[in-house]
Amino acid sequence: MQSRSRRAFHISPFTFHQRRRSIMQKPSSVTSGNIAPAIAGPYKDTKEVYVIGGMVLILAIVVGAAWLYSQNLVDSSATGLNPELANNQVSTLLKSQSATSPAPEPFAKTVATGASVPTNNIIHADIYFEVGRKGLTDEAKSILATQAEILKKNADWGLLVQGYTDQQGSASYNKQLGLKRADTVKEELMKAGVAENQIKVVSLGKEGVLCIDNSDVCRHMNRHVHLEMRKIGQEHMVVPTAATQTQESLLSTGYPEDIDPALPPIDEASGS
Repeated sequence: MQSRSRRAFHISPFTFHQRRRSIMQKPSSVTSGNIAPAIAGPYKDTKEVYVIGGMVLILAIVVGAAWLYSQNLVDSSATGLNPELANNQVSTLLKSQSATSPAPEPFAKTVATGASVPTNNIIHADIYFEVGRKGLTDEAKSILATQAEILKKNADWGLLVQGYTDQQGSASYNKQLGLKRADTVKEELMKAGVAENQIKVVSLGKEGVLCIDNSDVCRHMNRHVHLEMRKIGQEHMVVPTAATQTQESLLSTGYPEDIDPALPPIDEASGS
């Protein structure tokens, strides 16, 4: 009996080990069950916040880009930057102007009208000469033709012709050479039909030089006849007098009788 009861209450070591293992594992499963929700919940919420924030940012960028594009279209329409629209408007404007505007007058007619009716009360011009020469160049004749046209159509205008020379030679020689050049200009104007009482001739010779150095450019500048034309009225014009003996001698011989001995009396190229 005693041995049978011992056999009945005998507990196997393997059974005790299994029971102990199950007891030790229960707290672990319960503990892990309580911790899992506390960790997974905040991580899931943060991820959702990031996703929503990204979508809002993308939407804001799209809306901003659309607004900028619409503003550019409005500005282009307001300032006329549309090339096709601008070209159409210009073409329409030009067609309307060409249909309503009269044809322009020829340029030559405008120039002739301006020459016959001076806009100023005084007009200046210069005629230049070569060394010792009294002859007129083609450019000088063209200038005198314009002046003659004005004087013929405006009888109350008068012309003062002033002869100048450079500083080569004596004062008396240059005074009469300047007069000869001024008379040459007067003759050209009278041939063109200008009345003699509209022209006044004087000579300043070398006393009226503007450039005082001895360079070729300066000497050429001084060898000229200055024309001063202004409106003075016919009643104030001086009646021309007969030519003096000096003027007659100058026109007939080409040089004054008292020419400077230092200069050649015949060769015109050596004069002033």
